Amino acid sequence: MSTAFMVLTTRSVAAYGPFVNRFMLDAPPKVCDINRMKIALTLTDQSFTDTKSVGIFNVSLGLVRGLMQCPEAKELHILGNRECSDYLGELPPHVQLHLTDRDVPRRFARVWWDQVGLPRYLRQLEADWALLPKGFPPYFPCLGRTKLACYLHDVNWEYYEQRGRQEGTPFPRHQLLYFRTLGLRCLRVADLVLTSTAFNCERFAAHVPQAKVERVGIGFDDPPEQLSGPRGRDVLFYASPYPHKLTRRGVERMERWLADSPHAVGVRVHVLGGLPPGMELPSPRWVYHGRLSKNDMRQLMRESCRVSVYFSEYEGFGMPPVESLRAGLPCVASRIPPLEENIPAQYLFRNEDEADFLSVMDAAYTAEMVECPVYPSWQEVAQRVLLAMRRCK
Repeated sequence: MSTAFMVLTTRSVAAYGPFVNRFMLDAPPKVCDINRMKIALTLTDQSFTDTKSVGIFNVSLGLVRGLMQCPEAKELHILGNRECSDYLGELPPHVQLHLTDRDVPRRFARVWWDQVGLPRYLRQLEADWALLPKGFPPYFPCLGRTKLACYLHDVNWEYYEQRGRQEGTPFPRHQLLYFRTLGLRCLRVADLVLTSTAFNCERFAAHVPQAKVERVGIGFDDPPEQLSGPRGRDVLFYASPYPHKLTRRGVERMERWLADSPHAVGVRVHVLGGLPPGMELPSPRWVYHGRLSKNDMRQLMRESCRVSVYFSEYEGFGMPPVESLRAGLPCVASRIPPLEENIPAQYLFRNEDEADFLSVMDAAYTAEMVECPVYPSWQEVAQRVLLAMRRCK
C-alpha cells in the first residue's frame, strides 16, 4: 500500500473528521426491522488460497457459516471474490454471493475497494446491517440507512506505539499510523463493535468510551479431539518474527528446560511460524517447520508432540493455544489477560519468571489428562451477533 496514500488519508481524517461526523449524524435515521434482518458481509478483500492471516480467515468463514444457520438472518448477502465459492459450498436460498467473478483486490485496487467500492455496493444492497469481519471500516462510511457492525479483534498498534519509543518496531511509522487511525475510526463511527474478549472491551473503552461494544467470542465447529493411546514425546513451539510474541525469550526458556528437566531427555522441539530477523535455532534438537497444512499440523500434534508452548506479551484472543487444547494437546502459555480468559490456569506462566515457566512446563508435560474448556460454536457466536444487533438502538 502506498506510503503517500497512507499519509494523505490519515491527515484527511484528522482535518475533516468533525465535518464527516456531523454529516453522518445528519443522515437519515437508520431503522432496522427486528422481524426481518437483512445482513451484508464482506469477504472481498480476503484471499482464500494465499492468506497471511489464518486467524482472520477462519473467523470470517466461521462467522459466515454460523449466520447461514440462524433463522433470524432472513437474507444474507456475501460480498466475495472468485476464491470464495469452494470454501462456502452450496448456498441455501436466503444466501447470495456477489462479485464472485472478481480477483482479490490488491494494492490500489484494494484501497479503491475499501474506500469507494464497498460503501457504494452496501448502499445499493440497502441491508439492515453491514458486517465487516476484519473490523476496519472505510474512512468515511456513509451507508445510508444501513447500520455498520465491525468485528474488531485487537488494538495491537497500541502495543507497538508504546514499545516502539523504547525498543523500535518492525512496522514503518506510517503503517502504524494507518492502522491506528482505522482502528479508532471503527470505534467512533461503527453502530456496533463486536469483539472476542473482555480484555479487548477494556482497551477499546480506554480509547473511545462511548463506543458500543459487545463481546461475542470466537466459535469452533469441529468437535474437540479426544486422544487415546500413547502420546508423543516432543514439544510444539509457536514462533513469530514479531516482537510481541517473545520468540527469543521463549527459545532461551525452552533451552533451559531441555538442559535441566529430567523429562526432556531425547525430546525435540518442533518450531511453527517465522523467526525474528537474524535468529538461528540453538541446536539440532530444534526442528524448524515454518508453516504447515492443517493435516500436517494435526499429524504433528497427534503423533509427535506431548505439549505445546506459546509465549506472547500481547493478544486480542490467543487462537493457537485454544486450537492446541482442542486438538488434545496441553498448551503452556503466557499469563496475560486474554489468555487467562481462554486457557485453564494450570497451563499459564508469568513471562518475567523463568522458574514459573519451568514448573508449569514440567506439570503440563507429565499430566495424564488434558483440560479443555467448552468454547461456543459459530452458530452460537452468530446468534450473539444478531442479538447485539437487535439490541442496538
